[in-house]
Amino acid sequence: MSLNKVLMIGFVGKDPEVRYFDNNQCVANFSLALKRPAFRSKAGHIVPEQTDWIKVSTRGEVALYTEKYVKKGSRILVEGRLSTRTYTDKQGVQQYITEVIAERINFVDYKSTSSNESGN
Repeated sequence: MSLNKVLMIGFVGKDPEVRYFDNNQCVANFSLALKRPAFRSKAGHIVPEQTDWIKVSTRGEVALYTEKYVKKGSRILVEGRLSTRTYTDKQGVQQYITEVIAERINFVDYKSTSSNESGN
């Protein structure tokens, strides 16, 4: 038995790229920013916060939803599965792409604390 399930909450880096195909199928792709908090290494050094950019691909109804509602800066929860595919580039070298195939997307409320910090 195996399990291939991904859950992520992050910010969309830029508006999704949407493509339609002759068979009326839709695909929307975007990258999701996931922050890793700063920490202190075993040697005592501070390792600063880092951001991982994860490729996300949506298809069918999820792609149509993505096209309509998901925008740069949206804070979303992505539920899906991990997928790896290969292709041969123009130089004849085999390339690998790992991405999350989103099966569900939900918006996550995000409230900026800047107004509270400034006393407003």
